[in-house]
Amino acid sequence: MDTNNTDNILQVKDPGTMGNELLSVPGFVNELKNYTLAVSPRPNPPLAFAGALAMLAHLTGRSYVDEKGGHTNLYLAALAPTAMGKEEPRDTNKKLAAAVGALGSVPDAVASGEGLEDAVAASPSLLLQTDEADALLTVMRGGDSRASKMNEMVLRFFSESKSGHAMRLKAGQGRPTVIPLPHLTLFATGIPKFVYGALTSKALENGLLGRCLFVESDEFRRLQDPENLPLPPACVETAAMMVEKEKRFNETYVLDPVIVTETDEARQLLRELRVKTDDLSEKLFTADMRTSAALCCRLYEKAKKLAVLWAISENPSAPVMTPDAVRWAAAFATHVTKKMLYEAQFNIAEGNFDRLKKRAIGLLARNGGQMEQSALLRSLHIDAGTLKRIVLTLHMSDQIEEERIDRRKVIITLKTAA
Repeated sequence: MDTNNTDNILQVKDPGTMGNELLSVPGFVNELKNYTLAVSPRPNPPLAFAGALAMLAHLTGRSYVDEKGGHTNLYLAALAPTAMGKEEPRDTNKKLAAAVGALGSVPDAVASGEGLEDAVAASPSLLLQTDEADALLTVMRGGDSRASKMNEMVLRFFSESKSGHAMRLKAGQGRPTVIPLPHLTLFATGIPKFVYGALTSKALENGLLGRCLFVESDEFRRLQDPENLPLPPACVETAAMMVEKEKRFNETYVLDPVIVTETDEARQLLRELRVKTDDLSEKLFTADMRTSAALCCRLYEKAKKLAVLWAISENPSAPVMTPDAVRWAAAFATHVTKKMLYEAQFNIAEGNFDRLKKRAIGLLARNGGQMEQSALLRSLHIDAGTLKRIVLTLHMSDQIEEERIDRRKVIITLKTAA
């Protein structure tokens, strides 16, 4: 990410779908990803990878920490069009949890913030899998109190992972129950246009989205004959070992985590990444680009957690963070941040008309910067009068130019790089 030209930060180019090099972590993650791909009717590598990464983040629970005591709780959102393979990664995770006697720690959904709190009390290391990623964002536009409470609880558990969570008082209780080191991992799936369409400045700045890692798959995935395979033995063995450590902690309250050490070079790379992202965040903050700053300032935190998970995946018994782990984690977190900044350009708006303008700019950007006026009208699903107002406004603000080919054909070209 360019840290020198702040003026261009809100005109980030679409980084596209993650390349295969970002969807590969040696060891546990790759084995579980490849299993999901093999048993899926419509294999989807980005979603399979996100599911495997979420499962490892869950299993490491309160049993692994980095050198500073940081935990591995992740909030992941995997996005893909309908019927493109969102269910199979969740099924794989439930199958693995069942194989090691921990299915109760992997619920499909909870009904409310209170329900989530009760679920974490029952399984302090919890993997919440939900197919309603956009619901967590829609609430930020003034959704109902139930969804608002869920949003609040998800945020609280993230920040309380290194301490404890005091539960709400119930009737007859003299003092609240405390959940030590709650470890919530979120694996949400959704449809890109609905998730991005629910973006608001508030949602981006309140902390939840800044902590989320979005993995998008926008390609058509062809059907295959799925294989009927047993779970990879190495994954089952690793999961069983991690679940046993979690059980011992729940029974004894004696914390004996595995510490993920860092090589000197890895530590130096982390320092450099921290300084670079902080410099960028400060520039954005000073320029009053608070939404962008809120996203960028979490980049280092995300990368650190990802590098820790790489180390654990590669060697669960004696994990060591290497330079390769940091380079991958930095590239992954940077891609995620660029993608969200790109989508924010076209979806965060002040009122319906502003949102339509940004949708028009987004459509132009996704179509090579140029569209026929009639095609833009059809894509926006609006009347001709509203389109005329949008085109006039964008033209007056020097964002587009128009070229009339004949009486019926008008070409609209985007002037501002997006």
